[in-house]
Amino acid sequence: MRFNSTLIVIDPTPRRADGEYMAHALISTSRPDGTACELHRSGDLAGFDMREDAIAYAKSWAQEWLDARFG
Repeated sequence: MRFNSTLIVIDPTPRRADGEYMAHALISTSRPDGTACELHRSGDLAGFDMREDAIAYAKSWAQEWLDARFG
């Protein structure tokens, strides 16, 4: 099954911890009534010195997770 990327939201906002940015991803979608529905929360993936690197890594990780899960 191919997932519909217009219905999926990836939040790659990193958290700051011990002087570095921790990449993680929250993958969610909306229910028919418009409320949010969490599909997966990655947990900490990796630490980066630059915020942009953490965001890029989390986005890439989430896309790979979605591809593996939904084809």
